[in-house]
Order: sequence, then structure tokens, then C-alpha cells
Amino acid sequence: MNTPTREEVVAKAIKLIHDFVPELQDAELTEDSNINTDAAMDSMSMILVITKLESAFDVQIPSDEWGKIRTLGQLADAVMERL
Repeated sequence: MNTPTREEVVAKAIKLIHDFVPELQDAELTEDSNINTDAAMDSMSMILVITKLESAFDVQIPSDEWGKIRTLGQLADAVMERL
């Protein structure tokens, strides 16, 4: 499997957020979007998106880092560091 690009990771994260966080289905998200506050994701939604992203890219983000992820870009960084 080829290593995904950062753009592919961001696109997958946005798709997961749109798929699993109904209140954000139509939200315009960028790497600068603060997904913990601006996007109004609750902690359970955030955990779901992170675990789905981990599964999609076969990576493991330590749970103690989850609370430090604030933006979509930081989420992409966390995945990219582990590819």
C-alpha cells in the first residue's frame, strides 16, 4: 500500500466527520478548523472519528494525545507522524 498524502488524510478525516457527526454534515472544514470547539464535536464524536481514522490508515494514536488534538490539521499531523 502506498503511503497516503497529507491531503488524502485530511480528506478522509473530513469525510469521517461528515459521516459520523450528523450536526456537521454540511460544515465547511479546513485544516485550521478547531474541531473540538468551532466544529462543536463532543468528546464521543472525537473519539469515534479518531478510531475510524486509525483504522483507515492502520495507525495507533496514543489515547493520551487525543485531548491535545484541537484542529483538523493537528489530527492529520498525528496520523502522518505514524505512517
